[in-house]
Amino acid sequence: MRRYWLGAAEGAGEFIDVAEEMVELNDYGPCRQLSVFENGQLKLQILTSDTTAPASALAAWLRCRWRIENALKYLAAHLGFDAICDYLAEVGPDTRVIDNPARKNANKAIRDAQAGLADAERAYAQLLESDLPVPHKNAQIPAAQARIAAARTQITAAKAHRDTIPTKITANEHAPDARRAVLRTGRRALQMVLRLLAYNAEHWLASRLNAYLRDPREYRATLRNLLHQSGAITYTPTTVTVTLDRPDTPRIARALALLLDELTATAPRIPGDRRPITYRLAET
Repeated sequence: MRRYWLGAAEGAGEFIDVAEEMVELNDYGPCRQLSVFENGQLKLQILTSDTTAPASALAAWLRCRWRIENALKYLAAHLGFDAICDYLAEVGPDTRVIDNPARKNANKAIRDAQAGLADAERAYAQLLESDLPVPHKNAQIPAAQARIAAARTQITAAKAHRDTIPTKITANEHAPDARRAVLRTGRRALQMVLRLLAYNAEHWLASRLNAYLRDPREYRATLRNLLHQSGAITYTPTTVTVTLDRPDTPRIARALALLLDELTATAPRIPGDRRPITYRLAET
């Protein structure tokens, strides 16, 4: 087992312990197994065919993958990232690509012609093996051969016709009156951008709060609760003051007060308003 330091933004980071071994998998062969430990406890195991990448890098990559999935899950659960809030739609021609029905019919014509050729060839073989007198048999052979030749010509013509027909067409090419209702993507895209901005702002606030709280396991949940903290907003001709009620837990109240001081120092403003926003925590 080896210990690695995983650096992060703003100088943060952590140590992880990774145990590595080679294992043999049935019907596959040798494979590399990594066991990642945090605080002496097994957190995850990695099975990979990559035998050259550093163990710490593989562990970091996999953890980042789970962070992405957790972020998408959080966006859907708390910010409605996958919700459709605007059902206004525009009705226009249905331009979705579909299989061309004419080509399906052309393929069916080819199969029918091939079946006709098979029937003609079977009839010819049965004629040759029949017990008919030779003069009668010889008299029917030209017609049987002509039937086979006609069937082959029909197959060639059917294939040539099929090749002139496109495989895919749009729905309104097949049915000129086909219509489709499409949601207004511009509004949906704007909503998604606003949700992502809200998520990024919350992520930044959580990181800044934890700089004072020092609780890596609960700081995100703590911030989510603080986002619903009651308070009051006071408007004056020159300033906007946001006063939040003091949390009951002293360490959370101290961390929140320091975070509010940091926000006030950046002189934030409401878009379109020149007045700076002052954040403060109520005394009691």
